[in-house]
Amino acid sequence: MKKILVIFALLAVSFASVNAQENLKWGATLGMNSSNFSGDAFSSKIGFHAGVKAEVGLPQIAEGVYLDLGALLSLKGAKVNLGSYDIKYNPCYLEIPVHMGYKYAVNENFAVFGNAGPYVAIGLFGKVKTDGIESSDPSDNVFDEDGGGMKRFDLGLGLKFGVEFCKKIQVAFGYDWGLIDNADHIDNKNRNMMISLSYMF
Repeated sequence: MKKILVIFALLAVSFASVNAQENLKWGATLGMNSSNFSGDAFSSKIGFHAGVKAEVGLPQIAEGVYLDLGALLSLKGAKVNLGSYDIKYNPCYLEIPVHMGYKYAVNENFAVFGNAGPYVAIGLFGKVKTDGIESSDPSDNVFDEDGGGMKRFDLGLGLKFGVEFCKKIQVAFGYDWGLIDNADHIDNKNRNMMISLSYMF
C-alpha cells in the first residue's frame, strides 16, 4: 500500500510541476465501479476508483480537442453463484487510461465532453472470497494460481462522457471493455461501468 501511495504522490508532483504549461490542467478523481466479467455465469459487483488525471489541450488539431490521461487505483471483479456457495473476485489494479476527447463550452460555467481510447492496467493485489463452504479458506490472493488465477495485466478500451461546471468540477459516466482474457484457459474479459467526480485545479 505504501508503494501505491508513493506512486500517486509522484504523479501528483509531476502534474503539479508542469501545471503552469499552457493548455494543461490536472486534478483528482474519485468514483464508483460496477464491474463484471464477460462470461454469462457472472454478475456485477460494486467497487471504486480513485487517483489523479490530466487534460492536455490540443488546439493545433481543433479547438476543444484534448488528451485525457489518468492514473487510477481501481477495484473491479465479479461474483458467481455456484448453488450452495458464492465466489467473489476482487482484483485491484493500477489503471492508466489514455483517451482523446472533445469538450464543448456551452457558456463560461458549463461544458459537455466526451472522450475515448485505450487503457492499460496492472494487478496490484486483491482477494477471491468463497462464501458457503466452511472447510475452505475464506479468501486467497486473486492473482495466485492457487487462488483466483487471474492475470495481472489487462488491456482494453474505454468510453466516457460528462459535464463540467465552472471549469473545475466534472461529473462523468464511463464504460471499459477489456480486450484480453483475465485468466488462462477461460474466455472471460473485464467489464466495468463507472461514475466519477473530478476536481480540476
